Amino acid sequence: MESLEFDSCILYLGTRDGFRVARLTPSGLEIIARGVRDNAVRGIAVDPSNPAAAYVGCGLRGWGLYRTTDAGRTIEDLGFEDRWVWDVAQHPSNPETVYVGTEPPMVYVSVDDGDTFDEITSIEELPSRSKWTFFHEPFYEGHIHGFAIHPARPERIFAGVEHGALIYTHDGGETWHDALVGHDLHRIAVDPAGPDRVLAATGSGLFHSHDAGESWASTPALRGKYLHSIIFDADAPRYAYAYADQEGSPLYKSEDSGDSWHAIGEGLPTAKPADNLRLHPEDPTTLIYVGDANEKESSVYLSTSSGETWHRIDTALPKVWRVEVAPDDI
Repeated sequence: MESLEFDSCILYLGTRDGFRVARLTPSGLEIIARGVRDNAVRGIAVDPSNPAAAYVGCGLRGWGLYRTTDAGRTIEDLGFEDRWVWDVAQHPSNPETVYVGTEPPMVYVSVDDGDTFDEITSIEELPSRSKWTFFHEPFYEGHIHGFAIHPARPERIFAGVEHGALIYTHDGGETWHDALVGHDLHRIAVDPAGPDRVLAATGSGLFHSHDAGESWASTPALRGKYLHSIIFDADAPRYAYAYADQEGSPLYKSEDSGDSWHAIGEGLPTAKPADNLRLHPEDPTTLIYVGDANEKESSVYLSTSSGETWHRIDTALPKVWRVEVAPDDI
């Protein structure tokens, strides 16, 4: 890799063959731990107060929820061995509270750092629940992922059902509502500068809400695109980024909080329906994207110019489905 200037960071990589924990530096990518081999990792949550602690969820090929407190060097099995775990999220100010989304579709919550979990059964009462579906055996029931929680309004929790609806609560999970019924929901992001503004990445484009999920409109610039990752720059929320599973130019950038978009990833490979775009945890002008080298391998791409130019890091990885980033403090 040609010489680039950026601070090192830690990548948690969910792959088709377990997870990898890696240190990304200007010299390249160093794998420092790996685990849960033979499982496809779909969900990762890194503790916001401890970059060495993370939850790892496996699904579609593999099962279960796992926890590490030492950056993957050791890992603990937390159960969920009879269902697919598609996403994990931690409360932004109380990381001992953990949310898990699964297939068969259910939201679970732990208030003791993952030691025990309770079902949030109120989602079973949603009007759209009977229509949720997914194309893969053995469940065919749809799954819950794409959690988004605004630090200033943590009682509001948003999640997506693939395929079926966007679901949300404004009271910490006591009551739930559904929206965008019939859509294929992937990822959700809440504007750091305004918790009423929410973006939803779907299989048919980007939707936006200005009233915390009660009403939605399609975003014309990305209509019809198969979107997955959607992220805001927490330091400058007018900047947002999106990944679309399309050939030629899979990445997009907005400079007006998601109203208009332009391509920034010309020539980059796609990553299929993966959640593989992140901002550097300490420098949001540095972007990290993982694209497919072939059906079974992926490569990391880095931009230190807010996506204007990209550099490939020459380290082969198993096909990557999920990426999370953390400061290099482990």
